[in-house]
Amino acid sequence: MVENVVILAGGSGTRLWPASIQDRPKQFLDPGTGKSLLQMTVERAAEIAEPGGSIIIVTHNSQVNGILEECLKFGRLRERIVILPEPQMRNTAPAIAFAVSYLKEAGAFEETTIVLTADHLITPVEAFKSDVEKAVILAEQGNLVTFGIVPTRPETGYGYIEAGDFLPPGRKVHGFKEKPDAPTAESYLAAGNYFWNSGMFVFRNSVFAGELNAFEPEIMGTFSQIDDLRFEERRTALPMVINEGISIAWKSGFVDQLYARLPKISIDYAVMERSDKTAVVETTFRWNDIGSWDEMAQLLDDGIVEISGGNALSGIGVKTGNVAPVYQVESHGNYVYSELPVTVCGLDNIAVIVKNGRVLVFERGQSQLVKQAVEQMKEDGRDDLI
Repeated sequence: MVENVVILAGGSGTRLWPASIQDRPKQFLDPGTGKSLLQMTVERAAEIAEPGGSIIIVTHNSQVNGILEECLKFGRLRERIVILPEPQMRNTAPAIAFAVSYLKEAGAFEETTIVLTADHLITPVEAFKSDVEKAVILAEQGNLVTFGIVPTRPETGYGYIEAGDFLPPGRKVHGFKEKPDAPTAESYLAAGNYFWNSGMFVFRNSVFAGELNAFEPEIMGTFSQIDDLRFEERRTALPMVINEGISIAWKSGFVDQLYARLPKISIDYAVMERSDKTAVVETTFRWNDIGSWDEMAQLLDDGIVEISGGNALSGIGVKTGNVAPVYQVESHGNYVYSELPVTVCGLDNIAVIVKNGRVLVFERGQSQLVKQAVEQMKEDGRDDLI
C-alpha cells in the first residue's frame, strides 16, 4: 500500500457549467452515484493508503469551506485529512510541490505518495488497489510512476503515454504525447503500446522533489523559503488549525507573496516529460475522467451510474438532483440532469442541464462548446453567472 495520498481538488470545471460554478466546482458534483466526486475520491484514498498515512487535499482558498463540508461527512477518517489551501492556482506542479513540502516537514520525505485528482470515477476499487501496489514497487525503486489507461477508442481529448521497455511490474515511459488529431489517435490505438494519460502518479517524495528541483528549481526554492518561514514563526503562530478533527494549513501573508511568484506549470511539463526516471503501470481498473457533460452522459450509456427516480430517456436515462420528474414526447437519446421538472418534446440527442438557477441546452456531442459559452460570460462581465 502507498503511505500517503495527495488529492488535487482545485479545478474550476468550466466544461461542466452550470453544475460546476466558482463556489461549487466539479469536485462537488454527484455524477449519479449518490456521492460527490470528491467524497468518492477520499473514500478511494482510504482504501489504498496505509492506516496512519495522511490524506492531503490541495485546493484553492475559495473552496476550503466546501471541501470542509464534504469532509465532515466522514467519521474517524477525517482525523487523517489535511487541507492545504493555495493562495493562487498555479497548476499541478506547484500544487504537488506544496503537498510534498508539507510531507517533508511532517517527516515523511522518504515515504511514498500517490497523487489523485478529484474528478475521476474509478471502478472496481480492488483492481485499483492492485495496480497501486505495482506502482509502489516501481516507486520504491526510484521511479516516478504514472498509470496508463488502456484506450478503448481513438480519443482525441486525452494525452497519451508511449510505453517502452518492460520494467516489471510495469514499463519504462518512452514518451508523452499531446492530445492528438483523429488520424494520430487511430495510429496510437493500432500500435498497442500507447495509453491514455490518467494524470495520477506515485513516487517517493524525495525523488519527486529532487527531479522537480533539477528541472524547475524556482518551485522547490520557493517552498524551501516557506518551510523556513514556518519554522521561524512556530513560536507565535500555529502551522495548522483543527476544525472538527480536520487539519487546515495555516499560512501568512508572506507565504501568499511567495506563492504568487510560482510559475503556472503542470507536473507533465515540469517533470514527467523531462525526467529519465518515469515508468508506467498498465491499468486493470475502469477509469472515467469526468470533464464534460458528454462524459457524464456516457456514464449512463455504459451503465456505470444508475438512473435516478426510475426515469429513462430512450435508454440513456436521467440523473436529477432532487429526483424531479422528466417527461418526453416523440423524443429519443436525450440526457437530462435537472433539479426541476423537465419535459422534452420532438427533440433527439440533446442534453438539458438545470442546476444552480441556470439552464444549459446543447446537442449531445457538442459539450466542448460549454467552455466557450463560459468565456463569453466572462467577457461580458457576468461573473455572477459563473
